Amino acid sequence: MEKIRAPRAVDLATHQIRGEILAGILQPGERLPPERELAESLGIARLTLRAALARLEAEGLVRARQGSGITVLDYRTEGGVELLPHLLARGDWSLLGPVLQLRRAVAVEAVAAAVERASDADLDRLQALAEELSSETDLPALAEGNLAFSRGVIRLTDNLPLELLFNAVAKVYRSRPELVDLLLAEPDAVRASFPAIVALIRTRDAERARALVRATLRAIDDATLARLEAP
Repeated sequence: MEKIRAPRAVDLATHQIRGEILAGILQPGERLPPERELAESLGIARLTLRAALARLEAEGLVRARQGSGITVLDYRTEGGVELLPHLLARGDWSLLGPVLQLRRAVAVEAVAAAVERASDADLDRLQALAEELSSETDLPALAEGNLAFSRGVIRLTDNLPLELLFNAVAKVYRSRPELVDLLLAEPDAVRASFPAIVALIRTRDAERARALVRATLRAIDDATLARLEAP
């Protein structure tokens, strides 16, 4: 059995500073305390702090400059979609609607592009995955299968930026198990969707595919948000 790994100090430091920035405790333009002081307040070594700050800088949350210290950035203008899982992990469910809208946009364009680019052999492989998932009864496995199927569709587009964008959406799902539960509230419909999508791609009608996927996902997302808001 694999041992459970304790969070490393650099992970905890990154999480704490990131959390204070996303919560607005640390405001854009504000300077963090000097390295030595900040490391002491967090109870970590300065090298550990530097590793944490490097991560935060890569996320667009801070900027470190020699002689001017560490400045907090405005994540709304400097951050990327990789911050979405962290924001939702803080319980900011107001972002769920926009995240679902992002998912719809990715799915609609992925299916439309697959209609135009996928070969019959590609679709046969996707069909095999769809048939396998259509009988999956284990919900965690179905959730992962749903992501795998979506990635399979995106791979047919040969669009790397679209796949990287999908990675961010997948991280959002994995960061909030309760979101997965909401989206799988009707597992029979999810299972039926896989062969239906393959059949839709086989029609080779991109505009029809866009319209149907957009309308179907909009109905699913509306139902998901309604379940979230239900007492």
